[in-house]
Amino acid sequence: MQDKKAERKVSETTRDVGENAREAARRTQESTSRAGEGFRDYQLKLISATQENMNALFEYAHELVQAQSLSELVELCNSHSQRQLAMMAEQAKELANTAQRVAADATRPLTSVFGNERSQMS
Repeated sequence: MQDKKAERKVSETTRDVGENAREAARRTQESTSRAGEGFRDYQLKLISATQENMNALFEYAHELVQAQSLSELVELCNSHSQRQLAMMAEQAKELANTAQRVAADATRPLTSVFGNERSQMS
């Protein structure tokens, strides 16, 4: 009788381990897929920011060539610097938010499986 119970318990445990392993593999695959999509989104934002910065640089160079006086050059330098700093601060904020979202989205499938295991262990 004890042997049957032990055999049944081993069988159930083996089945549970297999199911948990399949679930962990599925969630890992989902996490990897989400990370890939998020990384692509991050790269697109980075390319967009680079393009925006290059456009600003060309616009600045064009304005410098057309400057008529030293005071106008100084004013152009000051205004360009202010615009560039504001634009870079906004870009950095957007990139940081995107990176955080990518990290959270990519790890969500894994954290939920580990959260489930912790609650089952209790």
